[in-house]
Amino acid sequence: MSRESKSVKRRDMLRYALWALMVQTAYANRQHYHMVTTWLPHFLTNTAALLLPDVLRRVFSKTHQPRNIVEETLIAAVRDNPSYASQIAPLTLGYIISHPRFNIYKGELAQLRFGGLGLDAIPHGVTAFTLSSLIMETLTTIQQRNCYTGLLADLARWGSRKPALTTFGLLALLTAFWESGEYRIYRYEMLIRGNLDAINMQWSRADTARDIATNMLCCLAALRWHQRQQAERSRIHVDGVADDEVMRRRLVKG
Repeated sequence: MSRESKSVKRRDMLRYALWALMVQTAYANRQHYHMVTTWLPHFLTNTAALLLPDVLRRVFSKTHQPRNIVEETLIAAVRDNPSYASQIAPLTLGYIISHPRFNIYKGELAQLRFGGLGLDAIPHGVTAFTLSSLIMETLTTIQQRNCYTGLLADLARWGSRKPALTTFGLLALLTAFWESGEYRIYRYEMLIRGNLDAINMQWSRADTARDIATNMLCCLAALRWHQRQQAERSRIHVDGVADDEVMRRRLVKG
C-alpha cells in the first residue's frame, strides 16, 4: 500500500470513528430526552457531512472530468481535499459533547467562564475556523479554473477574487442559519417540556451574541492564517524560481 493510500485510509477511519461516536450520542440523547429534535437533525447533518466523500467517490471516479463549476467545487473541496476530515471534525465533536453524561452546554460545565466565554465557545470557534479555512482553500482552487461559463461560474470566480469578503459572508450566513435553527429547536422543546432541565437545547440572547462574536473572530483569524500561508507559499515559489535562474546562468557560463 502506497503512502498516499495509507494517508487516505487514516482520514477515512477518522471520519468513520466520528460518525460512530455521533450515532452513539444521538442514540443516548434520544433515550434520555425522548424528543426527535435532540438527535435527528444532528444525525442527518453530520451523516451528510462525514459520508459525503464516500458518496462523491462513487459518483465521480478518479478519471472523471468535471463538467461544471459545481462538480469542480465538490471534487476540490471534498473528494480530493486531504484536510476535509479534520476540517469537518469540529462540527461533529460539537454535537458529541452534548452527550447526557458529559454535556458542556448545560449544568455545571455550562456555568464555567473564561474571559466571559463558556466552554461552548471552543466547538463554535474551532468549527468557524476550520470551515473558514475550507471555504478559503476552495476559493483558491476555483480561482485557477477559467474553463466554465454560466451564472454560477461567474459568481464563483467573483467570490474567488474577493476571498476574504466571500468567506466572511458565507460564514455569516451559516451562523445565522445555525443560530436561528437552535432558537426554533429551543422553542419547540420548551413548548413540549416547559423546563430547561428537561431539554437539550439551551438558548439565550447573551449566548447567541457570544456565539456570533466567537464565530466572526475565529473567521477573521482563519483569514489571517490563510493569508500568511499564501504569502509563505509565494515566497517559496519566488525563491525556487530565483534558484533555478541562478543554476541556469551557471550552466550557460560553464
